[in-house]
Amino acid sequence: MKLGPVNLQNVRRWRVIVPTAVLLTVTVITVGLLPTKDGAAPFRTARLAAVDIPGACDGGATKPFTPLTADIEDVGQGLPVQPLPREADDVPGVPPVSATHTVALDAPGPHPGSERGLVRLNAHTWPNGAALGNAMLAKFDVGDVLTLRRGNAKVCYRVTKRVEVDGYATYEPFYALDGPSEFAFIVCSGERLGPGNWNKRTIWFGKPIGDVRAKPTLTISS
Repeated sequence: MKLGPVNLQNVRRWRVIVPTAVLLTVTVITVGLLPTKDGAAPFRTARLAAVDIPGACDGGATKPFTPLTADIEDVGQGLPVQPLPREADDVPGVPPVSATHTVALDAPGPHPGSERGLVRLNAHTWPNGAALGNAMLAKFDVGDVLTLRRGNAKVCYRVTKRVEVDGYATYEPFYALDGPSEFAFIVCSGERLGPGNWNKRTIWFGKPIGDVRAKPTLTISS
């Protein structure tokens, strides 16, 4: 797949089940004691505060790392990630043609775990439908989750936008690397005009999810 003649110098989804953090309802327990001589019944109240039970996406990395695998909801799990240098005209590199289900990472650009910046990814689309891009086009959509991993380090992203753009025009948001922490995943789509030549590109954008600060808390009042 070729990403098209875009010049940066001219513009500078097996299923990942992401359980929603379970919020325990505030519960008040009142323990009655024997009445006192004056008839008053003293009591103590144990109040359980809101508790977030960590989910699969909690504890996301807070420092940049180079991912080794990707989980794409409804598409695949443990997919290899290959960091690649840029090609001519500063365009992100693409995986070898034989790497049908490899995710390419724009190595010089921002990495997952960074406080800011767009993590750029791409993969192949094949005319016989046997590549990762084909599966993503069929199954990966807004609201789904992409997770990038390396050992214990991970970042989950929820897809916020899916767009299809002309394959021979510059879509500036894909090249805005210095914005807030996000990911962008681009694949060829539309009509295949020839080897590696498609007239459209589909891009998914998403934001990190998972609160690294979530901790169970218990408060006692009386």
